[in-house]
Amino acid sequence: MALSSVIGLAGCDSGEDVVESDSLYVKSDQYKSESFTINADQQVKVKATLLGGDAIEAYVLDESDYRLWVATTQNNAFSNAGLSYIKSITPLESSHETGWFNLTAGNYYILFENTVFGSVKPGLAGGSSSVSYSVLTKSTKKS
Repeated sequence: MALSSVIGLAGCDSGEDVVESDSLYVKSDQYKSESFTINADQQVKVKATLLGGDAIEAYVLDESDYRLWVATTQNNAFSNAGLSYIKSITPLESSHETGWFNLTAGNYYILFENTVFGSVKPGLAGGSSSVSYSVLTKSTKKS
């Protein structure tokens, strides 16, 4: 599943923590997701890079919206699916970074989608796309 874990992140500002970082393959007509947990009083930034393959889409979801996505798409009914999300990266064609945004304490997911659901459709060759990503947090409290 995973290509490799990303060991470090060059260029992080002081006070930023990497809470989730990895690389993975997303096959055509499939999606992959990873969960992350944040604490209260934190801001979040997502960095994602398409390493190879066709463009895909990425979304940040809370736990209830992720569970609804899984329940709706369990039979691969992607064209009829709905998705509520907090942030989107679409299309992910190269490298992208969201701005900082606030989240309350809880469990969240980053969803990489390579299905007929979104505006970016899987390639005709049916190949896989590979992506690396990092989820960064920093405190919202002033020092």
